[in-house]
This record gives sequence, structure tokens and C-alpha cells, in this order.
Amino acid sequence: MLLRILFIIWMAVSPAHAQRGDKKGEHQVARVPRGKIPPAPPLSAEAALTTFKLPAGFRIELVASEPLVEMPVALAFDPDGRIWVVEMRGFMPNLDGTGEEEPVGKVVILEDTDGDGRMDKRTVFLDGLVMPRAICLVRDGALVGEPPNLWFCRDVDGDGQCDEKTAVASDFGNRKSPEHDANGLLWAQDNWIYSLYHPNRYRNTTGKWERQPTINRVQWGLSQDDFGRLFYTANSDPLRGDLIPSCYADKRGLTNKLKGLGAKIAQDLSVWPIRVTPGVNRAYEPNQLRRDGTLATFTAACGTCIYRGDALPGDFYGNAFVCEPAANLVRRNVLSEKDGIITATNAYNKAEFLASTDERFRPVNAYTGPDGALYVVDMYHGIIQHRLYVTSYLRKQIEERGLDKPQNQGRIYRIVHQSKAPGPKPALSKASTLVKALSHPNGWWRDTAQRLLVERADGSVLPALKTLATGGTNMHARLHALWTLEGMAGLDVPTLKAGLEDKQPKIRAAAIRLSEPFLRNSKPETNALLETILKLKNDMHAEVQIQLALTLGEMGQDAEIKTTLSDLARNSRFTLARDVAAFGVASLESVKPTELVTPPPLALSAEEQKHFDAGKAVYEMTCLACHQPHGLGQEGLAPPLVGSHWTTGSVQRLVRIVIHGMRGPVTVNKQVFELDMPPLAVLDDEQIAAVLTYVRAEWGHKASPVDPATVKKIREMTAHREDAWTEAELLKIE
Repeated sequence: MLLRILFIIWMAVSPAHAQRGDKKGEHQVARVPRGKIPPAPPLSAEAALTTFKLPAGFRIELVASEPLVEMPVALAFDPDGRIWVVEMRGFMPNLDGTGEEEPVGKVVILEDTDGDGRMDKRTVFLDGLVMPRAICLVRDGALVGEPPNLWFCRDVDGDGQCDEKTAVASDFGNRKSPEHDANGLLWAQDNWIYSLYHPNRYRNTTGKWERQPTINRVQWGLSQDDFGRLFYTANSDPLRGDLIPSCYADKRGLTNKLKGLGAKIAQDLSVWPIRVTPGVNRAYEPNQLRRDGTLATFTAACGTCIYRGDALPGDFYGNAFVCEPAANLVRRNVLSEKDGIITATNAYNKAEFLASTDERFRPVNAYTGPDGALYVVDMYHGIIQHRLYVTSYLRKQIEERGLDKPQNQGRIYRIVHQSKAPGPKPALSKASTLVKALSHPNGWWRDTAQRLLVERADGSVLPALKTLATGGTNMHARLHALWTLEGMAGLDVPTLKAGLEDKQPKIRAAAIRLSEPFLRNSKPETNALLETILKLKNDMHAEVQIQLALTLGEMGQDAEIKTTLSDLARNSRFTLARDVAAFGVASLESVKPTELVTPPPLALSAEEQKHFDAGKAVYEMTCLACHQPHGLGQEGLAPPLVGSHWTTGSVQRLVRIVIHGMRGPVTVNKQVFELDMPPLAVLDDEQIAAVLTYVRAEWGHKASPVDPATVKKIREMTAHREDAWTEAELLKIE
């Protein structure tokens, strides 16, 4: 049995079974005549600068390019302004992905030694890595994500190279699918480090690593706003975010439906490239490209950045920038907030903030720099689709324009505005005035100063932090001071009480959350604190009532707490506050959120059991990243398989979905999903039958197994189909 499972896995991942041209029975017809597709030669970094289009007043500058940096995918600025870059050199070295397991990845440190804004010195901090993909600078070192490992790496002797490497986790992703693997390490305002595609968060405020479960966010590139709210993307879904802290969901398990997490923020999915974009995985489908040959909607949204700098015009502050490497552009979203709900709008009418005519421009991440500029990481790699999902159509596109060569290029750019020069290089590593930096107009400075203060744990700064938290004139400084005190275990009741009475509602909301550890004891001063908090049920701001509902839901069975929570659930004028309060009431009454009740497993024959076991292996390789080990899916990316009529119903429909994919909207368990499931025709009949047998018998399902002969017949019947299936089409099939 073990040998069979290993064979199935090998069949699916082996380059020998990757698609070459049209698979038998496939006819993925190009919709843009070859003569109308401009060439895509590799350009020098200087030549690439001429291909960009930006709004008036902006210019794009080269910060680094090959050979100083190669295949960059993520970066971090250290306290002195050096750039630490993750180079994922192993990604798709050729169309078959041969060699991607080679230890060629690096983390390098780039420096600007002459102050001209362009990096000119490279130091290899860490090498010998296999597909590294995430970095977060902490405690005079770096957390480095190299699935399945999360390393804490330090340079002990000061030569710029790692000489101490400690494992923090061994389950940080799994390497099975680089497009759906752990990434995006971010030290957030609450002093926890979050990531994507990884259901845990980390903290090191005392010199020891802590780990707690969290929700599993997707997909590539994680950012936060001034209030610690997290923002991210999911391929065709260009912006989602957590309107509430995820710690409240963590305590209620994976199956809860606590509102406000993974909220859909950007409704407009359209994109506006400035070149023909046929090199998209499913551009053969009828609606993927416009008539002019440009990509119509997001298909590879990633690299979220909430811009919090001070070198661009003021109306750019707090905007969400999202990369779209398949369309060679960067979207600028203007965010609006009302009643605790955030929405996004494209800043331009049928246009983008940054776009290029160079097909090899692959923006994959964006960041606010210490100088206040917006930084863009350009992988500059012709292939961005991993071999597991490359369609026959895309393979032809890559081969025709030679996009698989050359390798190991890459650029880092910064975008500046004529109205203001970029700010000075920071020098925070030795600074003695970090408390003052909490008032800086650039969010990078505030975040970095908070982290350094927490890590240094210098008790002598506590009085200054409390003074700033309770009387500072800068709202952002007061908020950072509160969270810095939390990280240093320096909060007290008088400081919290001042926060609860602050004129800014987001500070009042933060003070409610920060009061929770104090509310769990029965000291007289705590009783006074609770009394102040309960009065906030009449606060006229959504964020305060939402946080109050979350906190009271954690506080236990006190009658007054339950009464206040019930009142919020019934009477709050804010929808999100009512929703979270109702959830809290249910929790306090021991009414558990909907849980999966697992009946006895379906009895399978010996042969069917083999299919089930083999199917589990295929599921783990191709399906698990989206639909998750528990089959409950994840908001913004994949619907649940558990209890779904699509899973346990018609085999005719299910096989078609796997072979050709499915596009939304689709209703699953009474919830509408705007999904874009890729076709998995690369799997053979045996594999598809096996994985469908698995999902139809796992998680308490009792649906019949699927036979390879059935898959073969359906594949032959639908061989000429090019488009993904829609719900309406599939419902006509029994």
C-alpha cells in the first residue's frame, strides 16, 4: 500500500508527467493571434525603466538588479535601512520544474554605501536554502521561512553571515505546492508574528518563542494598517482583511463563522494592463481576456502593501497596493471605512497606478520603505505558474516567446513623487530615543521602534511610554505606546483607564482589548476598570462596540457581562457589533458553533480502500492547501468540501470540475463563493478517481467511490471543452 501511495505522489509531481503541448484530447485554443502578440525579450534593468507607466508626478527608480539581487520574492528593512532580500532561485528553473529542490536559495543583505538611494553592496547572510519565501527581522536576527522549516538565524560574530540557526517550527508549510505554501511573516501591532498559509502565530517578547493557533490566511503577501488589521489576497480575489483580531476566533476552533475575519474588501476584480497579456494560465477560456487581448480580471493578486509612508502625497497614506504579476501591474486601492466595515475602490478609472509593457515584469511584493517611498519587488521571471498547474496553453505561450530563459534575474524598485524627496536613512539599531520614533509620520519607523523597545525590555523607558500613551498629542504614538507597554508587560490600570477615555475611538477599542488580562482577576481596581468598560456599550463608534462585544464574550458567566453582551446583540446599530455579540452570547451559554459530527466511516472494499489511501496522498499534494486538512475550506479561496452536495452528489459533475475547473459564483452549504478553481487535468484517470473516492468517504461522508473508467469516459466526452464549468451548466447534469 505504501509503495502505491508513493507511486501516486511520484506520478503527480514527476517532471516526466508534466504537460507538454496539448495533452491527448485537449484543444486549448489561443484567442490572440500570434502576430498581435508583441515580443518579450529580456531587458536590462535600465531598459525596463522605460516600459513603465505611472500617474503624472511619479517616477520609478531602480534600487537593485541582477547580479546584485536575483529572483527576489520578499524583503525586510533593518533598523539601519539595509534591505534583507529572500531569493527564491529554485522556482521553476524550467517548464518541468526540474531542479526546484536544489539548495540554491539565499537571504542576502543589500546596502547603499554612498547614499544615492541605489544598493551597491551585497552580503550573503544565509545560503543553501530550498525555495525560501519569507523573512521577518527580530531580536538582532531573522526569522526565515524555508518550508517546512521556520528558522531563527543570527550573525553572532558581526561579519554579516549567519552562524547560528535555530529551528522555531518544522511544520511551516510543506513544499508540495509553492503557490500554496507558508509565507508573509509580519510582526504586527499586537506583538505577534503572523503569516499566510500557516495556522499558527509566533511571539518572542521575552527571549523565548511562543506559538498559538490562528486562522489560516491566504495567499501571498501580508500587510497591516495603522491599527494592526491584517490585509492579504487570494489570486483572483485582490483584497481581503481581518476587521477584527483573529485571536477571538482561535479560541473557538476552526469551524466557527465569526464575522469580520477574511472580509472581502475589494469588489472590483477588473484589471487594466497596458500590453496584450496572453501568457495567462487560462487565457484560452472565453472570458479570461478582453477582445483587445488584455487580461480582464485578477488572476494572480499578491504582495499586499498598506502604504504608511510620508514621501508620497497625503491621499496615498493608508491605500492598499496589490501586485498582479500576470498582468504586469500594481493596483492602488483607496480604502474607506464605515461602521467598522472597510471597502476598496480602484484609484483610477479603467487604469492602474503602475503598469508595464514588459511581459517579464513580475511584481510579487510591495513595501513601505524607511525613506517613505513605495518599494516593489520584481521577480523578473518569465514563468510565474508552478508546474503543478501549468496548462497546455500556457506551456505553448512560454515556449513561443522564450519566457523560460534566462534565469536568475530580478529587480527592486522604489516609487517616488516630485513633491517630496525620500527621507533619510534610519539609524535605529543604536538609537537611544526610540520612544520619540513612535511619533514618526512613517509607519515603518513606528513599527520598528515598537519592536526594538519590546525586545530591549529597558524598564527605564516605561514612564516615558506611559506619559506618551496617556497624554501624547499624536494618536498613532498613543496607540503604539499602549502596545509597546503590552509587549514589555508594563501596562497598568491607570494607563488603561486613560485609554478607555481617549478621544479617539480606535484607542478606546484597543484599550478594551488590552484590559482583558486585568479583567480576569477580582482586585478592586479591576472592578473599577470593568465598570468603565461596560459604560462603553453606548459608545457611538462601531470599532468600540465591536471590540466590547469581543472582549465581553471572553469574560465568563458574570450576569452583568452577559446582560451587556445580550443588549449589544439585540440593540447595537452596527451590524458587525451585533454579529460578534450574538456569537459571544452563544459561547457564554455553552452553545457551541456548528461543529462537524463525524459518523462512522463508510465501509470500503479492499480495492476501494487502496483508492482511498492513494487519494488521500493526492489530496494532500493538490487540494489540501486550499480546502485544508479538515475539508472546511477557507474564506476567500476555497469553499468547504465537508457536507457539500458538490462533494457527495453527482459523480458526473464532480469529475468535470476536477478536469476543467470551475468558476463562480457557486453556492455551497447555502453560502455563495466567488471562486476560480483551476483545472487538474494533469492528473490521470486513476489519480482523479482516487482523490474523489477519498473526499466522498472522508469526514463522515458516505458517498459511493469513483471508478477510473468513469473518469476516462467523462474525460473523453468533454475533450473539446476549453472553459471552466459554471454552476448553472453543472446543475443541468445529473
